[in-house]
Amino acid sequence: MLRPSVADIAFDAALFDALRGALARGELSPTRSRLPAPPRPLGEGDLLDLDRADARPSWRERGEAALGARKVAALILNGGMATRFGGVVKGVVPVLPDRPDLSFLAVKLAGVRAAGVPAVVMHSFATAAASGDHLATIGWSGVPASDRLEFLQSLLPRVLPDGTPLLSLPGAHVLPDTTVYAAPGHGDTLRRVRDSGVVAELRARGVEHVLVSNVDNLGASLDPTILGAHLEAVEAGAELSVEVVPRAPDDAGGCVAEVDGRPIIVESFRLPPGTALDQYPHFNTNTLWISLAALERTHPLTWFPVERTIEWPGREDMSVVQFEQLIGQLTEFARTACLLVDRRRFLPIKTRADLAEARPAMAEIVRGVGLDPG
Repeated sequence: MLRPSVADIAFDAALFDALRGALARGELSPTRSRLPAPPRPLGEGDLLDLDRADARPSWRERGEAALGARKVAALILNGGMATRFGGVVKGVVPVLPDRPDLSFLAVKLAGVRAAGVPAVVMHSFATAAASGDHLATIGWSGVPASDRLEFLQSLLPRVLPDGTPLLSLPGAHVLPDTTVYAAPGHGDTLRRVRDSGVVAELRARGVEHVLVSNVDNLGASLDPTILGAHLEAVEAGAELSVEVVPRAPDDAGGCVAEVDGRPIIVESFRLPPGTALDQYPHFNTNTLWISLAALERTHPLTWFPVERTIEWPGREDMSVVQFEQLIGQLTEFARTACLLVDRRRFLPIKTRADLAEARPAMAEIVRGVGLDPG
C-alpha cells in the first residue's frame, strides 16, 4: 500500500485496514463523532487568569528557573499537507515581504534559541523535504546542533467514502503522493513523538515539560510567566495546560468546555447539532504545555473521518476521506488546566491574506526574538 517514494514513512497497515472497514460499516461518521449533549461552558473560576498581578512575579521567577535549568523543550508542529498557501510549505514562507530568511520556522526557532532550550520540529511527508532544505539554509536560526531534534508524522492512504483505497483505483498511479496519502492530523504527534524516540531523548536530557504550538502561530513563545503558571497547575495535579483566549466573533472552530466534570477541548464538529458556539466564551489556541509524563503514555484518541475533495486529471473532482486524530483530545485523558492568556499569544496565519493583515504584529515579534525586521 506504500509507494517506494514514501516507504520510509511510518505506516500501520493493520490500523488502516481496521479504519477503512469501520468506515464501510458506518462505524466512523460525523454523527458518531458528536457528543450526546452540549458541554457546560467554562466560568471564570475554571481558568487560571494570567492577568493576576499578585501571582505574575512568582510565576515568572519559577518559569525562568525552569528555562535556566533546561527542564523545558519546544515542539513546533510543522506537519500537515501544505495546501493552504498554494501548495507551498507554510513553515518556509517569509513572514515579512522581501525577507526570505524570516520564515515562520526561522522566527519560531529564534525564540527557542533565545530561551536556550531544545527545539523539536515535527514534519510530515508533505513538508519534510522543503523544510529540511530551508532549515539547513537558515542554520536552524542559531539553535545549537546538539539541541536540534526532528521527527516525522506517519501517513495513511486516502479512501473513497465506502472505504476503497484511492490507490486501488485504475489510473491512480498518475496521482501525486500528496493526493493519495494524508498525514493523520496533529493528534498523530502524541504517538510519533514517543515512537520516534524523541520523548526518551528529552527525558535523558532532564526535560520535564514541552510547549507544543503550531508553526504558524508566532505568538506562542516560551514565556516564563506562562510557564510558571503551568508549573503551578502541575503542582496542583494537572499534566497539561491549554492556552485559551476570549472568543472573538470571527473565531471559527471549537471551544474549551466542561465534560464529565473536567475541562476539555471540543472541536465544533463534535458538538450536537444546533449548538451555538457563542455560548462558549473561551477559544482553544492549540498551544499546549504538556508534562513529559503525559507524552510517555499512550492515549486512546478517537479516529475521525475527514472529507476532502481532490483533483483527478481528466475526471471531475472526487470526494475522499482521510483519517485523523486531534491533539486536543489529550485533554480527555490527562488532567488539564486552562490558562487565560493575552490575545497577542494567538496569532494563527491560515492564508496569505491573514499574513498580510498581521505584518505589523509580525515585525514586532521578529524584533522580540532578536532578529532585524529591516
